[in-house]
Amino acid sequence: MAVIIGGLIVIWLGLGMGGAVLRWLGIELHYPARLAAPLLLAVLETVLFLVFVPGTDLLPETSGWPMAGGLVAAAWLINGAVSGLDWHRNRPVKESSATE
Repeated sequence: MAVIIGGLIVIWLGLGMGGAVLRWLGIELHYPARLAAPLLLAVLETVLFLVFVPGTDLLPETSGWPMAGGLVAAAWLINGAVSGLDWHRNRPVKESSATE
């Protein structure tokens, strides 16, 4: 359970602290970068989880890879949702071609 909670904390801290640091520095990302940043963070988290989770002493040897896979899936789900929601909020709205 500690590994799952720690992995989720890493995901949320990456998103939260990344945004806070950018705001503190006065940097505003343009639209494509705002969509790509969470996905690039998911790539980084994937590498971290696959490298460090299977070899941890907190898990039995047989649980390392399944747990790493679950955390990778959570990273992509959460970061993908952030990127998808940003896209949904800021997508161009097409005008309806309905006849009146």
